[in-house]
Amino acid sequence: MCETVEVIGKEITDLSNRQSSGLLDTNNIDNILQMADKADKYIDATNRIMDAALRITTEYDWVLIGGKPYLQESGATKVARLFGISIEILGQPIKETDSEGYVTYTYKMRLHYNGQFVDCEGSRSMKQDFFCKKGKEKKRPDEIIERDVKMAAYTNCVNNGIKRLIPGLRNIDVSVLEKAGFAINKMQGYTFKNGSKGGQKQEVPDNDLLCSSCGKAVTQKVASYSQSKFGAIYCMDCQKEVQQ
Repeated sequence: MCETVEVIGKEITDLSNRQSSGLLDTNNIDNILQMADKADKYIDATNRIMDAALRITTEYDWVLIGGKPYLQESGATKVARLFGISIEILGQPIKETDSEGYVTYTYKMRLHYNGQFVDCEGSRSMKQDFFCKKGKEKKRPDEIIERDVKMAAYTNCVNNGIKRLIPGLRNIDVSVLEKAGFAINKMQGYTFKNGSKGGQKQEVPDNDLLCSSCGKAVTQKVASYSQSKFGAIYCMDCQKEVQQ
């Protein structure tokens, strides 16, 4: 017996139990209205889910990285509880150490909802610029807090699973958060510099992050906020001029 499956991206859907009564008549008005009705209900339900997910979080559950908002572990946990999503860690986290002593952690999880589940994976490495950048130098493995890397891998895995269950949280734009009432300037922020992701303290001006208008050094938080609002890095003074 030949089983039929439909592959969409990385998802596989079993079609073997679906019954077919013949060729679909796309000119039939009843078919068109039925499809439109289902589409409207789906869009309405998706919007309500997104609205609830945003209302359960606060500015402190999000972080701006390179001007884009990302849900932190605290926010992902709130969303999971809101919708009754349970998180199961599959085995112990995998720890890999390369020849230079840099560690990578990988988590695998299964998120359960309404008798169904999705599997997800998340990793973080000491070699990522966020952890190992020290100005223009690279930190040694013993200068990096290993627990931070492990927790970041856990957070990444949880977020990946939540976003698979609630697709609207993927690639969310800062304007969506603003419309939902979030004060973007209250969010933690980091940005990219010279092709790298900054990892130094956000309140310290960074000589590699310069205002596009006056050339003044700005902090990670100011730079990321500016990128989210204006698409470029401006100091606080120049942001006021751009807004005018």
